[in-house]
Amino acid sequence: MTSQPMLIAVEATRLQREVRGIGRYVRAILPRLVAQRPGLQLVLFAKTRGGVTALAESMSRDPQLCGNVTVRHVREMARTPADLHWFPWNVIGPVPRSGASVVTVHDIAPVAMPDPRWLAWRKNLRWRMRFRRSARMATLLLADSAFTAAEIQRVLGVGADRIRVALLAADDFAMTSSADDSGALERLGVRAPYVLAVGAAEKRKNHGLLERAMRSVVAAHPGTTLVLAGPRRRTSAPSPDTVWMQTLGFVSDAELTALYRNAAALVMPSTYEGFGLPVLEAMRLGTPVICARASSLPEVAGDAALWVKPDDHAELAAAISSVLDDRTLRAALSAGSLRQARTFSWDDTARNTLNAFDEAHELYRLAQLAGAPASQMISATA
Repeated sequence: MTSQPMLIAVEATRLQREVRGIGRYVRAILPRLVAQRPGLQLVLFAKTRGGVTALAESMSRDPQLCGNVTVRHVREMARTPADLHWFPWNVIGPVPRSGASVVTVHDIAPVAMPDPRWLAWRKNLRWRMRFRRSARMATLLLADSAFTAAEIQRVLGVGADRIRVALLAADDFAMTSSADDSGALERLGVRAPYVLAVGAAEKRKNHGLLERAMRSVVAAHPGTTLVLAGPRRRTSAPSPDTVWMQTLGFVSDAELTALYRNAAALVMPSTYEGFGLPVLEAMRLGTPVICARASSLPEVAGDAALWVKPDDHAELAAAISSVLDDRTLRAALSAGSLRQARTFSWDDTARNTLNAFDEAHELYRLAQLAGAPASQMISATA
């Protein structure tokens, strides 16, 4: 496989507007790709003329990227000659006319867990077609976790030989001084003790289980609250029987840092996660973590979390209460969190990503020589 400098075309249309999630993943590894591969050139593609200008200005301010990145309109991406086209947002588009292609798949929830509402059938069909086209056309697929890799095989029928895994990290998470915490919490209206959940209001986040568990927790620990941070379509006033629940919506990184650092525990009861980045973010700050033993979460939290079943609210309530009651347990979980977080790094993510790029580039080269699709060359070269 080649380890020579390459020209990589990157679909970056959502890079500036997506502050967290996949946008953060892309921003974290772009400079690390360049740092690890001298001479690597990146062409980023934005959606509008204004987006091209804004993204180019942003890249020019980054000393690690300014000499290695150009920005163009996404209309040019399909016909731009490149050694490799990288699609970091789950699906391929626009489809390149030539060159190897790698798509990073963070999860396939839209296909594995389609919207059950009958009015959503068009949206479900569209997602299914986009994921299946991407699975068919990509030279290689890059998954965030072994769980996601297995889901790609199970749901999309892709062979394991066409999937590589590159775990994510959180060592770029900006940790503000703890001296700022009290002001941030006061602005948010949050008081300790509280249990924190971070994530969008989606069914798979399993917040219903957490709310049922918290009723028992609050009965045993009056004054404890549940704080929900993450995007919400709308925020309604709490009902009289859930005054212990605070819904904050989107918060800044500084506010999120304060929330993590002062929480009694981060609770992640999700039934389906491609990775589960809030777990590592909280662990970097030494926050005790309670997780549902499901999907990718065991890969991320390891033996540093308290584990519960994803359908047992009584067990979850008991776990939360134990953290609130037991100072020795909290200290052990905190130490475990810090230890576990140190085992993940964006440098490793970038290194594994570059290995996948090299492999895809070589497969495409061999396919061109043989006159066969790159996907058919994988078994032949395994």
